[in-house]
Amino acid sequence: MKKVFLILVCFFAMTVNAQDLSDLRVLLQKGEKSESATKSLITNSSENYHKTKKPIFEAFYAVGNFFMAKHAVNPLSKFSYFNKGKKALESAVIKDPKNLEIRFMRYISQEQTPSFLGYNKDLSSDRTFILSEYKKSNDEDLVKRIKMHFKI
Repeated sequence: MKKVFLILVCFFAMTVNAQDLSDLRVLLQKGEKSESATKSLITNSSENYHKTKKPIFEAFYAVGNFFMAKHAVNPLSKFSYFNKGKKALESAVIKDPKNLEIRFMRYISQEQTPSFLGYNKDLSSDRTFILSEYKKSNDEDLVKRIKMHFKI
């Protein structure tokens, strides 16, 4: 009986996390153009990170901050959001360096960051990692996004 209960708990936890990622991915898609979606992305990813301590949620939080930098008008606010995003994303990569989605988020973030900010040192290594690992992933949605981005 205990074994069945543990299996159900694990299945439920995986389903909840998969749903959380799916919801966050939708907000991520909308966030670049929508400040309200960005705020939801930041709030939801932050809550998930504080509950689970999983680096993937920290990475979504980071990208939300990058998007807020785009939405902010004040240059100091822009730079503050950028730095908060950079710090969170680098922390997520350090905690889970083999996570394909985190590395993909960093790659896209660095690719789109203006060069004068100097946040582009990992483009080559992330690209190499992503292109060598995406075929091994069981996450069809993530693989589809990677293929679309790299036009594979």
